[in-house]
Amino acid sequence: MLDRVGHWARGLSGRLIASYILVTLAAVVLVETFVLGFQVPLLVNGTRLQDEVAAAAKSYARQLSQRYPGGVPDGTVLGEPGEPAQPGLPRSAPDGTLVVPAITGSMHGSQAVTAVVAIAADGTVVASSMPSRYPPGRAAASELPVQAVPPDLGACWPGCIKGGSVPSPYGSVVFSVWRAGPAGASKPPTGASRGVAFAYVQAPWSPGFINPVRAWSELSQLGEFGPLLWGPYALLIATVPVGVLFGLLASRRLIRRVRRLERAALAVADGDYTVSLHVSGRDEIGRLEANFNSMTGQLGSALAAERQRAAGDGRAAERARIAREVHDAITQHLFGLRMIAAGMRRAGPDNQQVRAIERITEEALRDMQALLIELRPASPGGAGLTPALREICAAYQERLGVTVDASLEDVTVPAPVEHGLLRITQEAFANAVRHGGARRLAVSVMHQDGHVTLTVRDTGTGFDPAAPHAGSGLDHIRDRVAELGGTADIDSAPGRGAALTVRVPVP
Repeated sequence: MLDRVGHWARGLSGRLIASYILVTLAAVVLVETFVLGFQVPLLVNGTRLQDEVAAAAKSYARQLSQRYPGGVPDGTVLGEPGEPAQPGLPRSAPDGTLVVPAITGSMHGSQAVTAVVAIAADGTVVASSMPSRYPPGRAAASELPVQAVPPDLGACWPGCIKGGSVPSPYGSVVFSVWRAGPAGASKPPTGASRGVAFAYVQAPWSPGFINPVRAWSELSQLGEFGPLLWGPYALLIATVPVGVLFGLLASRRLIRRVRRLERAALAVADGDYTVSLHVSGRDEIGRLEANFNSMTGQLGSALAAERQRAAGDGRAAERARIAREVHDAITQHLFGLRMIAAGMRRAGPDNQQVRAIERITEEALRDMQALLIELRPASPGGAGLTPALREICAAYQERLGVTVDASLEDVTVPAPVEHGLLRITQEAFANAVRHGGARRLAVSVMHQDGHVTLTVRDTGTGFDPAAPHAGSGLDHIRDRVAELGGTADIDSAPGRGAALTVRVPVP
């Protein structure tokens, strides 16, 4: 059981399931990272930062009312002296407010900074922590975000307390506006033109990406965001069974196709080249199935060709063995019988029986020589069609005394066509000499219009092509021509010889 489970885990299905689980886990982690990095600033700034800004605005409103009841002196710079300006990075104070740096010099760049601005009842800036950006005497509506300045500052007393997050010319900020004045006051302070009616505090707000570890730590300190923190854990735990399920569903069909390929490959390894697979798609497995079918087809064709070649070699070896037996035994006996008959004829010239024996022996020797020529290899030495035909013609002339007129073009044909044409020529020559008694033959070969034409004529007794014949020579010729995809025409009649014309297509 353990071996089976281990084999499954190491197999393609187990690997696919593992890959689905890993990909899902990676996707969950990546999504959570982006959520923490981009969404936590919205959550944290919407709670803690907003509270700190509001607390700072309230604190500055009270301090300014108490410290400057008669108006803020000229050149007053609000904020904490000596604090470094850190654009885009608000810093919290221990009492829950923000640390506002006093920036007396110029502030280069377009980033938002933590700042406090004192606003008079008439809507002008009386003092700020950054005079270069929020200069005194300017209208607050022109210097601060529009959402932070009510249309009529005096009309909103005593409940004009605003806050929120808005874009500013120097980046997004979280802001808060608190009214100034002694506790219980029912209207804005009057008298000095420099009196403080409202305190505006802002802090930079970066809704961009932050470190997910830092975001996680900040969320952990906020109790109301517990589900947001523990949700990813539950999702990661659920990823495992979901990955297994999707892996099984996605890999089931693929595994079946691969196993079909495996069974087919084993069948081919056992020697069965007739295996054919159904091409089940256009993907890589489908192309592999198509290539497998092509491979088995080629292997089957190669095996059939090899078997055919082996069978041909076996037939050639058997023909050579028969030729040796005929030459070494029967031909020698016939030759000895002819010598005895010749001696008997010389001893008794008038003995007709001896003359008949000598004549029959001569004819038997001639037929035997024709048979030996027919049994010889179709293409001796693989020299080509034309040299092999010339050698056959020479054998008939030298061994049988048959005159052969040859008109042979030097043509090049595929090996199967060459072998077939040589066998057809041997069959036609043997039929003409052995059955037609021909003493003169004519053979021609020519190549024209993508075809090779072989013609064999003889001066024998001839025959009726339509009449049934005891031998099978003509049938052999027709079968070979059909295998080569050609045509065969036999023109003959009793008493006027025969003509065979074979036309075979060649590339």
